Amino acid sequence: MKAGRILLIIIFALFMNLLFFDNGLTQMKEARETIFISGIVRDIAWDHKSIVVDGKKFFISNDTGVVDQKGNRLKIGDVKTNSDVAIDAIQNPNGYMIKKIVVILDKGV
Repeated sequence: MKAGRILLIIIFALFMNLLFFDNGLTQMKEARETIFISGIVRDIAWDHKSIVVDGKKFFISNDTGVVDQKGNRLKIGDVKTNSDVAIDAIQNPNGYMIKKIVVILDKGV
C-alpha cells in the first residue's frame, strides 16, 4: 500500500514537471527560416557570444563555423570589428543563431 502511494506521487510529480516546465526543445521546433546576410561587423560581445552586422544582432553558438572565403577554418577570435563577413543564420524566437560565418579577407577585383 505504501509503495503504491509513493509510486503515484512520483508519477504525479513527473507529469507536473513535464506539464509546467520547458523541455528545451521549443527552439528547435520553432526554428523558422535560414537567412543569408553580408555586411560589416559593427560590434562584437566581449565573450564572443553575439555580433552586430549592419544593425542586426546575431548569436554565436559552439556549433557556429568560421571560415575564410577559401574555406580555411578560422577561430571566432579572427572575426574583428569592421570585418567584412557573410553570415548563414537561422531565425529563432530569440533572434538569429549563426550557423556559419565567412570572413572576407580579400575582396579581389
